[in-house]
Amino acid sequence: MNTKFSLTHGCAASFAAALVAVTLALSVVRSSAAESTANVSTNIYGSGKQFKTTVERRSQGDLSAEDLHQASLLASQFLTHVNQAIQELADMHTDTAQNNIEKAQSLAKVVHGLLPTTIVTTTVKDAAGKEIYHDEQQVQDDQIPIFMGDVAMEVVEPIVEAKKDEAALKGVKLADAQVIHTAVLVDLNYAERKLKRAMDLITKPQEASTELALIQSDGVHFYAHPEDNPLVEAQQALRLAERMVREKKFEGANSNLVTAKLQLEAYRALAGSDAGTAVADMEKAIQNLSGELQTPGAGDQIRRMWDNVTGWFKRESGQAHQTTTNSLPGIMTNSVSSISSR
Repeated sequence: MNTKFSLTHGCAASFAAALVAVTLALSVVRSSAAESTANVSTNIYGSGKQFKTTVERRSQGDLSAEDLHQASLLASQFLTHVNQAIQELADMHTDTAQNNIEKAQSLAKVVHGLLPTTIVTTTVKDAAGKEIYHDEQQVQDDQIPIFMGDVAMEVVEPIVEAKKDEAALKGVKLADAQVIHTAVLVDLNYAERKLKRAMDLITKPQEASTELALIQSDGVHFYAHPEDNPLVEAQQALRLAERMVREKKFEGANSNLVTAKLQLEAYRALAGSDAGTAVADMEKAIQNLSGELQTPGAGDQIRRMWDNVTGWFKRESGQAHQTTTNSLPGIMTNSVSSISSR
């Protein structure tokens, strides 16, 4: 099941405020080795009796879990600047609105710099081998995920209140104020175009504001994937376990690891063969770690588990995703290759 919802202009303030409140553990160090990684695939179409078409895809760069977290955080801050710019334009403060637009544009460039790129080259030749068409385009998976499937009720509840239309979120809000199982994606390419248009219209506040509002209404989307619900619960339990280990509350940490393991078992039962062996391997790693929570590095190991679970959520078309795996002691992870592509 895949349900998509657009974020309306009216809920922008609550949404941006909620985003700012979220704390993410980040690493701002990007591996230079990722930039040197390139994969090439070539496909040939047609019999060649009249024409033959060759499509080459050359992918370069990798996106680590740490940099995916970084991109998510910056996308959240990006939306905060968009919202602030709209508010300033409503008050006719064009100078401060322009400053927020410029900051949003700067963040967009940073996020683009983090993302892997793919050069798609299309060539058409006639029967004699003469090239009659050649085109090269650079593309990116630039649908930036926020929260990676872990959207809490306190984040979505203000949206419901602002919209005054719970029917528009049917299937997203669960009973008894439980966690919302969904992903929030920011269409970075679309948002950049609207930012540029708003900047061009900055001397016309109402028109500029309209362009920015399109980022909120058409450039931010909710996706609900109930089949990923156990992963949401597992992530929350792992996050709590990591925090408790760092606070030396080992009994509570162990309790949360048990919860995470149970939720992973539930996910594996739902996903079947799509889960591969990575989920079962993590369950074993959690079991082994439960008796070693006081050893150095236990918190970091739980963080790597959280990162790997992040790679198992169902992806949307064009969604930026982790392309590297985080190895855990005793585990050979295959989350990116076999799970997140489902």
